[in-house]
Amino acid sequence: MSALTEIYVDNVTRHLPEDSRPDIAAEITATIDDMVDARLGEDADTSPDHTAAVEREVLEELGDPVALSREYSNSPQHLIGPNSYPVFVWALRWVLPVVGLLAVLTNVVTTIAISPGVQIGEIIGKAAGNTVIALLTAFAAITIIIGLGDRGMDGGAADPLRKRKPGTWTVDDLDRRDSHGKQIRAEAGLGLVFIVALATVPLIPTTLLYVGHLNRGGTFINPDLGVGWLVGYWAFLALMAVVEIIKFTTASAKPTVALFGGIVDLAMAVFLTIALLTQPVLHPELTNTANADIQQIITVIAIWIITVWDQVSTWRIYRRNRR
Repeated sequence: MSALTEIYVDNVTRHLPEDSRPDIAAEITATIDDMVDARLGEDADTSPDHTAAVEREVLEELGDPVALSREYSNSPQHLIGPNSYPVFVWALRWVLPVVGLLAVLTNVVTTIAISPGVQIGEIIGKAAGNTVIALLTAFAAITIIIGLGDRGMDGGAADPLRKRKPGTWTVDDLDRRDSHGKQIRAEAGLGLVFIVALATVPLIPTTLLYVGHLNRGGTFINPDLGVGWLVGYWAFLALMAVVEIIKFTTASAKPTVALFGGIVDLAMAVFLTIALLTQPVLHPELTNTANADIQQIITVIAIWIITVWDQVSTWRIYRRNRR
């Protein structure tokens, strides 16, 4: 496969779901090679320049890679442009489970704190209702942010299609930028936003989530928590941010960076687990003494679920970019 064919195939597959990319790439490559070989077999001239000219002719006959990718797609991608669709799907897969888990945890802890004798049905009802609202809000935020970014992207798919007339696409219109690098940068940017949000958690007042009446508008974190614990928390977040910055600047997910990020994530989970099991991390007035142990266990389980989910997501990104 020549470099030009590789770029063309990359332009097609970057708009498709990750799981189907290798098979479709192999199919398109084989089709291009067969078409080129068939045409070269009819010509006596087998010079490199002639072969390159035939390859270019075949690619232009196949047409715009964005249009070709739509023929291979099993579902429409009209809400988010094809250039941003993979990032959009990744954000939904990663952010929504985390938001849902945090929403359930927050609602269960808050409901138990407000009503010590609350029934399990009431806990499930309130948690389910508020979690749905949180998930819808997160979905809307992700869609708006990525949608606005897609409108401003250089080389977006929708804009060129509007400007070109059918049959006017040429090989010179190929996007020769690395699609994997662009996606890694987008994912790293979202990761940095998430890390900044986590860094503000100890400073967020309870009034922001309408539970300020429980502790007179204080923070969710115990004000008597040692400064060392907060410094350690922010230090781990800083290390996590360094990993995302390296990914963003290099536009690659190297094994060493992925390994370092995984170690930092696991160390952070251990740090939070120790903190939660050895002292009251949440504001005392937000927790119910009778159920404090249960609340701690739920929180620790949530932390490890998020950590494992992050490791799986990171491993999938690494495997994808090795292809």
